[in-house]
Amino acid sequence: MKLLNSLVAALALALLLPTSQAEASDYPPDYAVCNVTDSKLVSPFEVIRRTTKLPGRFATLTVSYRGYLKNKYPADQIYLFVKLNNQYATLKATAGTNNDVYVYLNAGPRNCGKCMRYMNTPLCNAHFAAGGQEGVWVCEQPSATENHVFLYGWDQYGNQNAWDLYVAATANGEWDSNTGANFYARLPARSSCW
Repeated sequence: MKLLNSLVAALALALLLPTSQAEASDYPPDYAVCNVTDSKLVSPFEVIRRTTKLPGRFATLTVSYRGYLKNKYPADQIYLFVKLNNQYATLKATAGTNNDVYVYLNAGPRNCGKCMRYMNTPLCNAHFAAGGQEGVWVCEQPSATENHVFLYGWDQYGNQNAWDLYVAATANGEWDSNTGANFYARLPARSSCW
């Protein structure tokens, strides 16, 4: 009984003592908290979404193409049409390593670095030229095209919406577009990394 009374007294004392506030580590904004991949094969395309943090716009989209235009034209002549939740762009493809061509879009910040006065990088130089302070994380931001395509990829709270994707390929006036309907894939909505 004495032991039980001692434990109860220790617990009561612990609850009355002030607690120190926990502080997060100083990770860069683009630090991957999770790594969730959603992909769909919609022959001759594969769409791959990689989510690295939620909530927030921390995801990439890769659209890979292995159709007949790939065998007919060099990679630098192929463009991929990508439409995500009614926002679209036609983008120049890059030669891939898996007998494909692809486009890669990043919705969030990338290549983050903490700027110190002694650093001579383009991002830090621009940051300090704009009057920025030392010791601040500075990141490359999405391009105007990426911002446009990803506009409706998330809700107002930073949770991923379902992604309705329509894709097609074009080269020299020829299209591989499912007879004009485009190829369709749907990636699920996400509110967490799990």
